[in-house]
Amino acid sequence: MNHPYAASPHFAISVKVPANRQSGRKESAPRIVALTGFMGAGKTSVGRELAALLGWGFCDLDQEIELQQKLPIREIFQLHGELRFREIEAETLRATLEQASAPTVIALGGGTFIQDRNAELLRRCGAHVVFLETPMKQLLRRCRVATQSSAENLRPLAADPDAFRELYAQRLPHYRAAQITVRTRGKTIEDIARAIASSLEFAAGAR
Repeated sequence: MNHPYAASPHFAISVKVPANRQSGRKESAPRIVALTGFMGAGKTSVGRELAALLGWGFCDLDQEIELQQKLPIREIFQLHGELRFREIEAETLRATLEQASAPTVIALGGGTFIQDRNAELLRRCGAHVVFLETPMKQLLRRCRVATQSSAENLRPLAADPDAFRELYAQRLPHYRAAQITVRTRGKTIEDIARAIASSLEFAAGAR
């Protein structure tokens, strides 16, 4: 599978330094960290905690879209369809990256990093993408797909457990292309944020 980021190993915490970085050139720590993962992985909660830990800014991409469009994500899907939503999502990500004037943690939507154009945008700006790998049972529990009707569900792609699992399986190879993977099982939000911060220091030092 061709993807702008190379696949990373699947350890509890794994870091992959992109091969296209020029050796011998010392760089500062990454100014953009983007959290990816399936719906319910905790990207927003972990993102806020990580930003506070690092003293960086924080942006939730889905919330930014809702703010600009003046509509909940669910209604954007219902009114305009997923294709139009993905266009809006890409435009919002591009603007967010272009306007970032200080180090920023971005919580991506569950499908953002799946789109090649978004992965390319992140690669070009030198972002470190972190995959929050979360057990399926925990994802299902958080999203409550088994108890919410599709009309009430705030997560438009979480229609039922079987579809939920199938969508995750489709997206997983893309998520695993992230440079850093953190397995969240048994970890608190604070634990996960500290693990990411530690991995970022390792990645910066390995360049």
